[in-house]
Amino acid sequence: MPIKRQDKRSDNRYDKMEVWDMALVTEELKKQYDEQGYIIYENLFSADEMDRIRMIIDELDAEKEKMLQQQGQKGISIPSQINFTSKINFRNPELQRFIADPRFVELSTSILGPDVRLYWDQSVYKRPEANRDFPWHQDTGYAPTEPMHYLTCWLALDDTTIENGCVWIQPGTHHQGMVEHVKTDIGWLCYQGDNEGIPVELKKGSMVIFPSLLFHRSTPNRSQTTRKGYVIQYSVDGSYNPKTGQVFKNGPLIARGGKPAYSGFVTAEEC
Repeated sequence: MPIKRQDKRSDNRYDKMEVWDMALVTEELKKQYDEQGYIIYENLFSADEMDRIRMIIDELDAEKEKMLQQQGQKGISIPSQINFTSKINFRNPELQRFIADPRFVELSTSILGPDVRLYWDQSVYKRPEANRDFPWHQDTGYAPTEPMHYLTCWLALDDTTIENGCVWIQPGTHHQGMVEHVKTDIGWLCYQGDNEGIPVELKKGSMVIFPSLLFHRSTPNRSQTTRKGYVIQYSVDGSYNPKTGQVFKNGPLIARGGKPAYSGFVTAEEC
């Protein structure tokens, strides 16, 4: 069952971000995450927070889309269809402060342990012209990690619906471990069976979290507006690529010893 936010505020150095008056990961929710592979948080962030964050990301998306229009498809980003703009926390101090918000600290440390770093962040804008599924995949299918499990947070910057191409998941599939992926022209594919999964429709400011091993996809955008999401992923500090030995440093440390550790903007070179 989706969890709902209480409308309370707390003065802190994170610009008076809205807070909950309950634990974000109770024993019952942790059991659901472990067994089913997801938790949905309704209205975790306020409309004002989302408007502010979306305004920043809209500009970054527009820059990338302009480049795609000039140069054509780049990786899995396709002009006029779907655009992935990555590592955007390094491009705006407010975005980086946002990904270190206490709510993300509580979520990530409750699931991953006391020492947590941002593993990856990217906006995902799916336009009305996007008329194909983004295929079933595991996030770990895009890069091997050790430890294998990291946390994906899919945040709705606007309402996401079946019509505009929301995320679909297959509960419990994370128990299969890492499975083989096949490369396609629009991304890696890990499942071609008959299970359609379940849709995760999210209101603006709501978020679904799931392990990096969970099968998920998104469907075509059949609306007249762009579906806007922000994908924020966290890993144990020190996680690395087992093939290269390279430690992932795609964002700041947000927690140490289970407590907030972010103290201010850092560049990619400083991570």
